[in-house]
Amino acid sequence: MRSYRTLMVCILLMITLVVGVSAAQIGAADHLDSPLVMADGRTDINDIYAFQSPENAGNTVLVMTVNPLAGVASPTAFHPTAGYTFNIDQDGDARADLTYRLQFRDRPDGSQRVTLYSKDNNGVNRLVTGLTGQTLTIPGGGKLTASLFDDPFFFDLVSFRNGLTFCDGDEFDFFAGLNVSAIVLEVPSSWLGPSNIGVWAHTDVGGLQIDRMGRPAVNTVFISSADKDTFNRSLPVYDQVNFRDQVVAVITALSGDPALAEALADVLLPDILTVDTSNPAGFLNGRALANDVIDAELNLITGGAVTGDCVDANDKPFNATFPYLATPHMVTTLAVDQN
Repeated sequence: MRSYRTLMVCILLMITLVVGVSAAQIGAADHLDSPLVMADGRTDINDIYAFQSPENAGNTVLVMTVNPLAGVASPTAFHPTAGYTFNIDQDGDARADLTYRLQFRDRPDGSQRVTLYSKDNNGVNRLVTGLTGQTLTIPGGGKLTASLFDDPFFFDLVSFRNGLTFCDGDEFDFFAGLNVSAIVLEVPSSWLGPSNIGVWAHTDVGGLQIDRMGRPAVNTVFISSADKDTFNRSLPVYDQVNFRDQVVAVITALSGDPALAEALADVLLPDILTVDTSNPAGFLNGRALANDVIDAELNLITGGAVTGDCVDANDKPFNATFPYLATPHMVTTLAVDQN
């Protein structure tokens, strides 16, 4: 029964998201947000997190999830010729000064080898190589793992699409029971530069950028269907010029407050998570796993008219130790061939 329910939820989610959302609707944090990423879930970024390590206040944790509905509508492995990159802006110009890039290679036994590189003004360094599913120790400090986990995103998508009928006693976490593939990288905060940084992630294949994300739901909610691929292929430094008008229009429609819309457009664009690595506070200071980002964003963009969805936590508890994400669910697996 549990497997059947999970499969039906996955199918419903696919229908909901593939049909698409208008500029004034939420689909998910960033799951299946554009036509290009729907072609291959392995390069579809679902969510990005950046937060102070609960184990070591001197470390920062970066998390990227991909493969929405992993094991059902997406594979559970990473793309063997793609790049998965965390971008770090150290000086506030919306350009990457430091990157951490991961590449994966398939092995004959079905496992994957993962290699982590860093790149800054001094060049490219290979930091660590190992296998997915393992916890890899980075020389000089830090840890890395890439594997299948529970999807940490939580949201009552059904009530949202049913006219914002939140908190009516029938709350439902649409993402309960679903899995994703995740990259979890923990490094000394000193490696990232000054304490105030910007973080976003992107995926690419063959030199073509496929997806990018900073804050949750920016592309999904505010960018028109015709421009979603353009947004994902562009750089944050151009967000204000290219997409500000769309963001202002959507927030004005939702809140009825043009002045609020103008102010929030300056917060949401460029699409970068801003993080004070010396401060453990969560969203909008980075984003921790347990942060209820949908409640925060609904409250902001509706001018307080909608304060939340009454789905206030993940369906599985997060861990206090690395890699912090919850273990994956057992689900019915469909054959998915994206090689």
